[in-house]
Amino acid sequence: MSAVSASLIHELQPKILERRSRLQAAAHAISAEYLQELLAEIDTTLQKIDDGSYGLCERCHDPIEPDRLERNPLERFCLDHLTPEQLLAHQQDLELATEIQTRLLPARDITAGSWQTHYRYEPAGVVGGDYCEIVPARDGQSLFFAVGDVAGKGVAASLLMTHLTAIFRSLLSLDLPLRELMQRANRLFCESTPSTHYATMAAARTNGNGLDLCNAGHCRPLVLRRDGAEQIDPTGLPLGLFPEGRYTTRHISLDPGDTLVLYSDGITEAPGAEGDTYDEDRLMQALCAHADCDVQAAAGEVLRDVIRFRGPRPQQDDMTLLIARRRC
Repeated sequence: MSAVSASLIHELQPKILERRSRLQAAAHAISAEYLQELLAEIDTTLQKIDDGSYGLCERCHDPIEPDRLERNPLERFCLDHLTPEQLLAHQQDLELATEIQTRLLPARDITAGSWQTHYRYEPAGVVGGDYCEIVPARDGQSLFFAVGDVAGKGVAASLLMTHLTAIFRSLLSLDLPLRELMQRANRLFCESTPSTHYATMAAARTNGNGLDLCNAGHCRPLVLRRDGAEQIDPTGLPLGLFPEGRYTTRHISLDPGDTLVLYSDGITEAPGAEGDTYDEDRLMQALCAHADCDVQAAAGEVLRDVIRFRGPRPQQDDMTLLIARRRC
């Protein structure tokens, strides 16, 4: 049996074969010796797929990290057995990915018109696969904001998150209605990513007396009002599953002081010491307990509660929390 899943092999094998074809087509541009060396590397990888040893480190025979195979299907060694030169290159790649992701995140505190927002983004590793965006409209009175979660982990997920960011920032410049924005983003994401990848997302656009909300298979947003709280169910499928996917929006009326909270499942699925998870109910309780705090303090208290709940267990998934409050 192969060291990696059948679905990953199904995704990677055509890429390996395409790489071989491209190499043969470019044979005139490189020396015959170098050509044979590269062809041998590809053929060895294909043979490993056939005999079931693909994805195993050639030194320790432990599985190679799947996200590294997605980036380089010809990878031969796990992280523990890279050469010093390879380790240095890997570290430099991670540092660059971290810098790029950090620069793509919005400012942590953004206000527009009567709306105030604050978010906290806590990746489980050096980079994360959560999506977080806050973009003021040109008139400075309304906001688009969203939280999403790209399938997968590590650098591969962060690259897809970067791609998703580029898609939305391009489309936002067109001032499309939220429903059409989501449909176009879904189509572009489908056409430019592997079929095994998708992203959940909850996105909102504020307006005079509240906001329009579209939830593409993401965690249920929470609405906090003076007289209680509610959870908003999804209105569509995750992005990237079907090119012609349809998305609907729901208008949420919010009075001054009311709040909408978007989050990723790294918060609600955080494991506790007793084997349970943090879950939506505990998140809502923590938010309601600090409803009188400003958005920055409320976000900080919630994440501290998650850490207390988790105890000594390490963070296992990216955590993103975005709070948007109508001020007047």
